[in-house]
Amino acid sequence: MFNGLRLKLTLTNTIVTGLIFLFLLSGVYIVMQHSISNQSEKMMRAIASNDRFRYSPFITRARPLDPNYFFVVVDSVGNIVDTSPNLTNSHEEIYALVDKTMEVGQDFSYIKIDGVSFRFLKSYSNFRNDLLKIVFYNTQPESQMLKKLLTVIVTIGIITVLITFLASLFMANRALIPVRQSWERQRDFVADASHELRTPLAVVQTNLELVMSNKEDTVENQLHWLENIKAENARMTKLVNDLLFIARSDAGESQVEKAYFPLDIICKETIISFKLLCDGNNVNIIDDIEHDVNFYGNETRIKQLITILLDNAVKYTPSGGQIKVSLKQIDTNVEINVSDTGLGIPKEHLNKIFERFYRVDSSRSSTSGGTGLGLSIAKIIVNEHHGHISVNSVSGQGSCFHITLPLKKKTHH
Repeated sequence: MFNGLRLKLTLTNTIVTGLIFLFLLSGVYIVMQHSISNQSEKMMRAIASNDRFRYSPFITRARPLDPNYFFVVVDSVGNIVDTSPNLTNSHEEIYALVDKTMEVGQDFSYIKIDGVSFRFLKSYSNFRNDLLKIVFYNTQPESQMLKKLLTVIVTIGIITVLITFLASLFMANRALIPVRQSWERQRDFVADASHELRTPLAVVQTNLELVMSNKEDTVENQLHWLENIKAENARMTKLVNDLLFIARSDAGESQVEKAYFPLDIICKETIISFKLLCDGNNVNIIDDIEHDVNFYGNETRIKQLITILLDNAVKYTPSGGQIKVSLKQIDTNVEINVSDTGLGIPKEHLNKIFERFYRVDSSRSSTSGGTGLGLSIAKIIVNEHHGHISVNSVSGQGSCFHITLPLKKKTHH
């Protein structure tokens, strides 16, 4: 999949860049060709308008001409009456050039004799209407120059396309890294979600089959199976809600309405809601909550954040352990710490615990009802409030989750 996409991106970029360079280099070639042609035409017109064309014995010869330029003067019947001093062609060759030129009805054009191309310009005398001056230019040097230019352009084009291909391949590899990572996370996410849903669905199916196999039995007698179905249904509902929460967050559709609320009271209320559970597990829960901490954020989400951390602490703190929740306002931030004296997290797992569906001990998490999404959701909530979450833990000694959230000061009008 990614190999095909990488090749497609590389070829697309190479083709687009190649076409751009083809356009630019073609433009350079055309401009040079036009410039050389104009230069030779100007030279030919200068030679055609030379004063020597008056044929006066008092006018001296002009400076020596370029070997590639020469002229021939013919009368009305086609006889050659004068030639340029640099002419080295034989008499027969000159007449062949003149005859070939006269066959062409244009005053400025090209002819080719024995594989050699000439550009010619016909010019009639302003002093004697019976004389025609024909200026010739051997275009071989021009053709050789343009051929060399074309060779250079083609070489540059090939090198450019090759470099562009290699550079595009390199950039495509780099550009696909986040795409590949995102696709792999999505694939793992779907696989993990399917795995998590498979177990409760199997439990529900099994218990339903047991209930339906005893159709004559009373509801009270089958209450155990029905309670299993209810528990697994609750588990699936929570999982689906968590998945929906994460999906909306990934898609940027999670709208967080924010307002000022007393963060200290929310922390107190959440701790109280876990008090009974902690007492039942013989776990001591204490707090160190600073008073009058007004926070600008989403009250429901922040309460969910604290609930996730407390729920996590209760699950992994054994009987006789302790959980502590602290809230402090430091400068322009608030700091929340949730620590426990539980099992702790091995060092090699610390940088992965906020990943979706990641569980340090999958067997223990399964028995405790965890899905591995709680800490992922906690991190999303912290990010929504532009904060930071981290964890310090020692295996066998406990963990401490540290959250820093920026305060937004009230504006006075």
